[in-house]
Amino acid sequence: MLVRQIEALAGNGASVTLERERPWASITFSGTRHSFAIRWTDPADLAALHNLATTLPDHEFAIPGHFIADLLVTEQRKTHLLVEALSIIDPVESNDR
Repeated sequence: MLVRQIEALAGNGASVTLERERPWASITFSGTRHSFAIRWTDPADLAALHNLATTLPDHEFAIPGHFIADLLVTEQRKTHLLVEALSIIDPVESNDR
């Protein structure tokens, strides 16, 4: 779901690839650390790339039973972004089921 939502935000000409996933846990929460690559075939649309890089970390994603606790753009180039995201199992929503 997260890949599809990022693709929708990135728009036409962009593809999102899940590069790596690994479990994550703290004393009170558990979830998954995700690494994504967002690539554009047209490097000329730098405005769209920059806009996504600045708005993506604050975007509210709709993922049932989870929330995105942290999202960072770790690399920004002319044709791609590298993104790290931490999804957490929502303890409130999980208890409602």
